[in-house]
Amino acid sequence: MKEKDKKLTASERMAARTEGFFARNYKLIAIIVAIILVLCIGIGIWSLVSSNSKESIADSVYFLEKDYSNLLLMDVESAEYTSACNEFVVEGQRILSEVKAGDYASLKTNYLMGMFYFLNEDWNTAIGYFDTVAQEGSGTYFGSLALANAAASAENAGDQDAALAYYNRIWDDYADEAPESPKALFNAARIYESQGDIELAVATYSQLADEFVGSEYGQLAEARLIVLE
Repeated sequence: MKEKDKKLTASERMAARTEGFFARNYKLIAIIVAIILVLCIGIGIWSLVSSNSKESIADSVYFLEKDYSNLLLMDVESAEYTSACNEFVVEGQRILSEVKAGDYASLKTNYLMGMFYFLNEDWNTAIGYFDTVAQEGSGTYFGSLALANAAASAENAGDQDAALAYYNRIWDDYADEAPESPKALFNAARIYESQGDIELAVATYSQLADEFVGSEYGQLAEARLIVLE
């Protein structure tokens, strides 16, 4: 009986100490609880804002692509086209200022900007955007496509050496995995041929014919080989 009383007394002492602790430190505990609540609310708000921001950027890129498609249908001599072009550039630059390099939104926006300047025959500016995509999107579909468009822009600008370098980068970086690879090999061979380097042209046409047997560009390469050999 005495032992039970001792245990009870010990329990009571523990309860008293606990109550005393909360009584003495209730302000500190209230502050800690408030801080935890503020942190939880802050994390929740940050998650919501971050999610909304990502959705907003995705929507902006989607509408930028629609704006580009609309430009293709406009009369390039009209005032409406000029105004739409100005708005497109401003919006594209705004998006790029808010996205992280290498993100999908960045790659897509840079690519659309490149296509816009390609459409307006500003070849060097187009190359700048395509080159950015090729570097930031290396190993992706955007990367190989941007290299092909950079090469086409360089050819239109009259710079065959730069075009050749871009075509060769497609094969060097992607080998036969990129959809643009056979066309890139053919165009590289075509440039070699136009520059009078028949040996390299034949070697490149032969590589194309061997790597892409029966394909459209493989057959074109075989036809050129018949002429050159």
